[in-house]
Amino acid sequence: MNQVGDENKSKSKAGLAVTTTAFFWGVVSAISLPIGAWLGLWTRPGKKINSICMAFGGGALLFALTIELFGHVPHHVESHGNTVIYVVIFSAILGGITFSGLNAILNNYGAFMRRLSSARHYLERVKYKRSRILVERLGQIKILNQLPPELMADLIHEVELKTFKDGEAICRQGESAEEMFFILNGEVDIIHHEQNADKKLATLGTYDCFGELGVIQEGPRTADAIAQGDVQVYSISRDDFKTLLKEDKSVRDKIMSLAASRMDDLSVRTEMEVDENWHKETMDSLDKEQVAVTTEEIRSEGEARSHGNAALAIWLGIFIDAIPESLVIGMLAVSPGGISLAFIVGVFLANLPEAMSSSVSMRDNGLSLGKVYLMWGSITLTTGLGAALGAVIFPPSPEGGLYYFMVGIEALAAGAMLTMIAETMLPEAYEMGGSVVGLSTLGGFLSALLVKII
Repeated sequence: MNQVGDENKSKSKAGLAVTTTAFFWGVVSAISLPIGAWLGLWTRPGKKINSICMAFGGGALLFALTIELFGHVPHHVESHGNTVIYVVIFSAILGGITFSGLNAILNNYGAFMRRLSSARHYLERVKYKRSRILVERLGQIKILNQLPPELMADLIHEVELKTFKDGEAICRQGESAEEMFFILNGEVDIIHHEQNADKKLATLGTYDCFGELGVIQEGPRTADAIAQGDVQVYSISRDDFKTLLKEDKSVRDKIMSLAASRMDDLSVRTEMEVDENWHKETMDSLDKEQVAVTTEEIRSEGEARSHGNAALAIWLGIFIDAIPESLVIGMLAVSPGGISLAFIVGVFLANLPEAMSSSVSMRDNGLSLGKVYLMWGSITLTTGLGAALGAVIFPPSPEGGLYYFMVGIEALAAGAMLTMIAETMLPEAYEMGGSVVGLSTLGGFLSALLVKII
């Protein structure tokens, strides 16, 4: 009995030692996150330096994936047959799809702010979707659906959304007409001031246009426009609109004629039907144009998302990057070969520049210094705990179905990590540094190879 007890104690101590080892290496691999955050916020390195570091880390991580994870597959096939191939391929694809899907969902809640390239690509998609909606809505306004499709596509990018409270004046009689308005939601009273009394000329609603007379004829406002309830309008400046009209005299004549008819009866509602061919050609013109995103737009979107669940979304975005790495470290800790220093170095080098770049982006987008450090510190701890959990769950010498399950988990993690590198790290590096990415990635790969050999 004593011998059995001693054996159990010995196994418990050995298991605890492996778990502790896994936790330690998990923390070591991720400690570069808070270090990178501190370096990034303290030194504020230029985009070129960030790009070189991030591509270098991506190359090191690529080596770790190919040699330490996918590199084991031929050995598994030799010992357990071709079934391993199907398990690896299926699991790797599933890992890539899972990461990509979760990343897209979290970006919608504000996680895109953790990287410049993610923010830019996210806002490009958002602006494109908004533009398509604008074509649908503004195309129902008669004065605009007279524009040729290519001019309408150009005008869409100049539209600005504005909100007014109940009773607020959108424009005043006698003011210089600098913009025209198209009602998205709500109602607007058009009121003309006379010597003895005020006269309400019309109440306009969704998709109605007002203010175009002053813009087209370059005269002062002929009436007040007062919001009734909360109102959302799209505005187009006089300069933008008239620049487009100069390109086509026939279109200018049509719109001048429409404007003149509006002077006779402001209560006439806009036609609600849109010509299908016009709509399709406008959409096609919109598809051909490249959506530009400015740094100011990224900052504004970041400030708008800095409240609510954005901070949590950013944390979860970083967390899903770390989950596969931590599980693999736990599995390596219990494997007969033990921890791979090349894999740890690869993860460490990949984390450092990511934190440097992301911390500056998050700070510039309104996150407090405390939140930035808290995020990276908690991810470091979580990576250690994930590695320890992996060491507890996965046995060192699995058999039967458990063997295939572990191979699948390893491939799932590898697929997610490879997708992460291709979807976030290297695009971010190229966004900041351009062609320097190629040689930097190669340098990181070769450095990890040297570590493996040594």
